[in-house]
Amino acid sequence: MVTTPFGEHLRREREMRGVSLEEISTATRISVRFLEALESERWDDLPGGIFNRGFIRAMAHFLGLDEESLIAEYALTTNDKPEVAVWTNSGSAPRRWLLPLLVLLVLALLAAGGWFGYRRFGPMVKSWRKPGKSPAIQSPTSQPPGPPLVASGAKSPASAASSDPAESNPALLELKVQAGKPTLVKVVADGRTIFNGKFAADQSRLFKARDRFDVTSSEASALVLELNSQIQPPLGPPGQPGSITLTRKDVKLAQGGRD
Repeated sequence: MVTTPFGEHLRREREMRGVSLEEISTATRISVRFLEALESERWDDLPGGIFNRGFIRAMAHFLGLDEESLIAEYALTTNDKPEVAVWTNSGSAPRRWLLPLLVLLVLALLAAGGWFGYRRFGPMVKSWRKPGKSPAIQSPTSQPPGPPLVASGAKSPASAASSDPAESNPALLELKVQAGKPTLVKVVADGRTIFNGKFAADQSRLFKARDRFDVTSSEASALVLELNSQIQPPLGPPGQPGSITLTRKDVKLAQGGRD
């Protein structure tokens, strides 16, 4: 049975929708060079591994295609399978340990995220649940205290509560960092270092910030970044250190490209 090659199939779907590679690049932040390499099946020009699958998933999402079906078609064409770090005592991997290891990894990530969230936002939540009381104005006479006086032009407690800064702040930025291979990573959120250490292969973590992330890596092509579920471009060329700064403009730019 004759089937359409993967790259030609991808190009036909794009041209049927009247979409250019530049439009996809603007929306997904993926280089036009990588998009052309996918459609031409020039695998040597691509980073490979999870990066290729991430590019295909973002492109399929933009074109309205079935992401999992397109990933399966790519894997069948290139024999590309996700790499999973396992420990072996001989030539064969003990698959019976794979599921427990993955469960332990997920639990460890959840525990680390909960601890970080408590340290980062615990005092703020406590301050919301226990608001300070306004001091009562004492009268020089011995009359029973009446309702607190409010100065002219000042906001009442009810209006002050309605203008809580936490309610007016926009939603937090969420950055998912996934490593395709071991690398040293530093993550700075709003000017404060929240992670500085080593990522193992296929390890991922979620970080949050109000307005800005600064990410550096000893291997630019080792990381895949997702800002508010939007895949971001690589930190730099493969084999070299790289860095990137992500702000709310990057989220708005990706959303504007999809519209």
